[in-house]
Amino acid sequence: MSDKYNVLINGASGFVGLELIKLLSNHKFINLKYLCSRGSIGKSINSFLKNKIKKKLPLISDINKADFNDVDIIFSALPHGEAQLLSNNISPHHILIDLSADFRFSDTKVYEKWYGLKHYAVSNQKFAVYGLSEFAKRDIEKSNIISCPGCYPTSVQLPLIPLLLNKIIKTSKIIIDSKSGYSGAGKKTADKKLYPNINKNIAVYGVGNHRHMPEIDQGLKLFAKVKGNLKIEFTPHLIPTFRGILTTIYADLNKNMSVKKIHQYLSKFYKNNNFVKILPYGKFVNTNNVNNTNNCNINIFSGRYKNQLIIVSSIDNLIKGAAGQAVQNMNIRLGLKETLGLE
Repeated sequence: MSDKYNVLINGASGFVGLELIKLLSNHKFINLKYLCSRGSIGKSINSFLKNKIKKKLPLISDINKADFNDVDIIFSALPHGEAQLLSNNISPHHILIDLSADFRFSDTKVYEKWYGLKHYAVSNQKFAVYGLSEFAKRDIEKSNIISCPGCYPTSVQLPLIPLLLNKIIKTSKIIIDSKSGYSGAGKKTADKKLYPNINKNIAVYGVGNHRHMPEIDQGLKLFAKVKGNLKIEFTPHLIPTFRGILTTIYADLNKNMSVKKIHQYLSKFYKNNNFVKILPYGKFVNTNNVNNTNNCNINIFSGRYKNQLIIVSSIDNLIKGAAGQAVQNMNIRLGLKETLGLE
């Protein structure tokens, strides 16, 4: 194993890019070689951070000036469409970890339909793995294009996959209500002209057609082996807090099991997991306990009606929903301890 892996972060000054820098600057096997951004070239990355990083870091630079021969791992934290173009211009020995949707779909036509963009790296898609860390380890270990799941799908799939794998809940009617801090909408939310009331407003969006729906469908069919009738309704909301996702899922039980027994099953399923935590029976879930961590907290409750299950999960959208999961995937790919840089 190399003493240090040289890393390039593209989109270093965005919300997710900054989280990557904070995590990787404390990783003992990583050297942050290039911090790239379209703007602010020549500036210190500390000018974007409230809590300054004391370790000496490279100044923000133009990716076109980077020497890729001296780079091992590339994190792409730019909008959709950028990573696929980058993948066409780097060598196969590079590890590309993408935080956009560019390589999330095995069928690029699904990507083109839901994201309204042409896919320019169709030939590279077959080498990509959908990197839901807890369920794709074997594929991540041997792939050089790792596509990190979206924040909402991460908060949805982690609680649902075990329940669907054991056929505990019905697939015909699953209703998902997710609420996210406004950082999930990207750095544009800092523009007071575009978002003047963001600290005093709750907004629903993407109703009935949010682009994370086909990603959730694909993930559940892949990891939970769901076949046939899968009907999911997903509605996201932005809430007046900077970070954190709280997801509430309503499902009907397929088996005559008590909620306590289901709780015991989930606890056993994730017993040896580093980051997925099943809370004590009856304890409510919130975002405070997961923010600034790579954890996903989950609990389940009885619904009002017979055989109804209410499932609640929380993650930090910028960490477990983005930068943290990306670092977790990097650790898996490199054969390192999964928790490195994420403790």
